[in-house]
Amino acid sequence: MDSAQTAPPEFTKAAVAEASKNAQTPYRDFYRSGEPYTSLMQHNPWLRPPRPDEVLQYGEGRYFDTTVAEKHDYWKDKNLPSPTKDLAQLRSDFAQWGYCLIEDGTSPEQTQALHQRVREQAAAERALGIAYLQTAQQQVWSLVNKGEMFVECMTHEPSSVQAGPLIEQLLNEALGSSWHHLSFISNISYPGCHPQGMHQDQSLVGSLRVLDAPILVNTIYILQDVDEVNGGTLIIPGSHRLYCEGGGRFGEVPPAINLKAPAGTIMLKDGRVLHGGAVNHSNDLRYILTNSVVRPFIRQQELFHLTIRPDILKTASDKFLWRCGFQATAARSMVEGFGYFGSGKPGDPNGSTANARIAMDENRYQWLGPLSMQDVESSSIQESTLTQLQSQFETHRDQARSLMQQIDAVDGEV
Repeated sequence: MDSAQTAPPEFTKAAVAEASKNAQTPYRDFYRSGEPYTSLMQHNPWLRPPRPDEVLQYGEGRYFDTTVAEKHDYWKDKNLPSPTKDLAQLRSDFAQWGYCLIEDGTSPEQTQALHQRVREQAAAERALGIAYLQTAQQQVWSLVNKGEMFVECMTHEPSSVQAGPLIEQLLNEALGSSWHHLSFISNISYPGCHPQGMHQDQSLVGSLRVLDAPILVNTIYILQDVDEVNGGTLIIPGSHRLYCEGGGRFGEVPPAINLKAPAGTIMLKDGRVLHGGAVNHSNDLRYILTNSVVRPFIRQQELFHLTIRPDILKTASDKFLWRCGFQATAARSMVEGFGYFGSGKPGDPNGSTANARIAMDENRYQWLGPLSMQDVESSSIQESTLTQLQSQFETHRDQARSLMQQIDAVDGEV
């Protein structure tokens, strides 16, 4: 039957397009609002980012023409976060100012090892012509594949990040324990680079207003002493609260400052805080690592399901796989339905989709296609990867078979 000939005329593309002209659709204005950036720029024109070809001008009050808190007239008397190991103070700083600074989050040896590894990687990617370069910085993506130490940072192993247990505790408190990795990259500012526009990393949810708690937190590894000279990250302390108090819109906001912190500090930052990469006024490259983690319903920036190298995947810990999104539930990340019985917890065989990815890597994954009752006895169907995954890992499969037999008895001939 030709559905194009038999469908009611109201369902044709032309009819739908005609009926949609100048229509007052319920959510049009909301999605076109451009918030929170529309109100931010309306009330704070000094936050306009420079064009890529624009010569940077100073002395005009632009957001990037700033200094560290202790030298800033507006901020110098405020009790802003300073590096500390005190967990209670870190919690307080994070809630009040939208960020906290973990003193000696990495040891000198760990800091040096991370710094050296990312320097080597970034230099090689530039030499090969495959580097990702912007006017603001070079970015090294997929750190998960570029050194065992980065994998250990992602699972907060003290062998690579000595403050790992403390960091994970704070992330669990901010996001709930089921968070997963959005991305893990290095941001490298080069001499004379342009600043980034001030932004929220949580703007990945667009104009949707997530006000009660963050859905994203950044873990920022500071690998060198940073300040206003070499481009310490621009940040507007407490701007996450202004965003919340404004109901997802901004009024006037305070001036930005450069972050000042010694090498080895780790900054945790609420995804609603306004921040951006700063101008590097020094003659050297400035390196940081940025590990973004999110609530598990957020689509990942780095598609770890495809990105992670096969050899890393095969030897990965249950915790690593969980944090990278390889634990399915009925609500997310299923493969051909496998994972429906998953709890979403680390090590649960019912939701371990890493096994499906490994089969694909080895070119032995067999997908199910259209089926009829004539296919039921086919050996190829019994050999399908879904069948094998169900047999090996679904602990409720016997109960499911019993229920299927009851349904078949009712359904009769197909």
